[in-house]
Amino acid sequence: MKEKTQKAPDPCLLNRIGASIINDHTWALLFILVPASLVYDFFMFFYEIYDRYLYKNSKSHEEKVKDVQRQVRRRIELGDKRLMCTARPQWKSITQQKMLYKEKCYQIEINMSDIISIDEKRRKVYVEPMVTIGELNDFLLTKGWTVPIVPELDALTIGGLVMGGGVETTSIRYGLFQHICTKYELVLPDGSVEIVTEDSNLELFGALPWSYGTLGLLTAVELDIIPHKPFIKLTYVRTDTHDEMVSVFDQMVKDKSVDSIEGLVYSKTKSVMMKGSFIEKNEIGNYYVNALDRWYKKWFYTHVEDVVQHQKEYTEVVPTKDFFHRHNRPYFWVARDVFGTFCNHPLFRYPFGWTMPPKFSFLKALKHRFNTPDQINNFVCQDFGFSLTQLKEALEFVDEQTKVYPIWLCPIKHIPPKHIEDMDHYTIDTVHVDVGVYGSSPVPNLDQGKVQKILEKYCLDKRAIVALYAETQ
Repeated sequence: MKEKTQKAPDPCLLNRIGASIINDHTWALLFILVPASLVYDFFMFFYEIYDRYLYKNSKSHEEKVKDVQRQVRRRIELGDKRLMCTARPQWKSITQQKMLYKEKCYQIEINMSDIISIDEKRRKVYVEPMVTIGELNDFLLTKGWTVPIVPELDALTIGGLVMGGGVETTSIRYGLFQHICTKYELVLPDGSVEIVTEDSNLELFGALPWSYGTLGLLTAVELDIIPHKPFIKLTYVRTDTHDEMVSVFDQMVKDKSVDSIEGLVYSKTKSVMMKGSFIEKNEIGNYYVNALDRWYKKWFYTHVEDVVQHQKEYTEVVPTKDFFHRHNRPYFWVARDVFGTFCNHPLFRYPFGWTMPPKFSFLKALKHRFNTPDQINNFVCQDFGFSLTQLKEALEFVDEQTKVYPIWLCPIKHIPPKHIEDMDHYTIDTVHVDVGVYGSSPVPNLDQGKVQKILEKYCLDKRAIVALYAETQ
């Protein structure tokens, strides 16, 4: 008798099933991504314990730097002419883009995810580039400190925030993430190590942020730290027109008592501006204390919309740690487009809200595995920087092109590099506004590449800024 041969799974069928789940049954992704994320986190938790304490893999920072130097010099010895880049897998990146350039580069392993030291007298912390902002801030909070700028997504790395740019609602007082950095350690293309400060090498110190690794491989960063205040008094102000929103925005920017400013634009006729001041426990008074980051709480952007539904202004007190994490569970509102609104329903939040968010990198890997480019073409993820005087017109243009809502607004204090202020076409008192457009566009047959080029051309014409870490053409 002939042996029966077992048929191999049809790859086309698997692709169709995967694409169908991602495009038509996104709720089903919860049963894939959430368990996978929990297993991954569980494994990594015990792996780090084993790696650091049982296996005693306690390489010093200096040894790690020498390892990077050896890899760079090995490339020179081999006569390899390819460009260098880090070997970090592209699926771990927060951007939706496929970073195919890495496949053509000479990849350098940079296993640097430790907090090196903290100097409380000088108010400095020294960290390796793969430390995430979530890990760093959790560490600092236990000692009564925080960094002045805490970007909202825990998974963002310090190296990425330096090399790719970082912004947060306290940027109105401190500028961009690079402006709280005081020292960089860099392995240059010849394998040498350069300690870069404003005094030692002003040109390189100013050029390194936003350089995406083109000037060298980052191996350590020194950052400012400030005393942690446990609460923030947060005031929400609803506006009904763009003109009113810009006016309220301008008033908040001029108020020197404000530590944090943020805006959410829900439509042409509804925006909510928020201002916050960090306070001590004895300053709470009679305000309601809202622990926003509890697993059963509404997603922040829906909470903001609700509290001003029937009133023009509302004030509450939020624990600072909860405030730092307010956008983390739904990745602002991207989870809405991926899983639908069910994840924000009490029936999901109360029993399963603690599982959020799933690994964004896993979702990215699935999308690129099963979707064709035209299937993910309606997703927009970009940040633009406009001056406050251009904001109304910019919002109308973004609406015309994408119809994506909500839109995130975050004002940024403009701090030009020292000694080249005269070369800057913005005045020192300029306030830029980060306009964050994240989500799936309802525009039928949106051509993402074409729209992106239109938006970038608009920014260039307005002498505005395009963030390169998001979707770009």
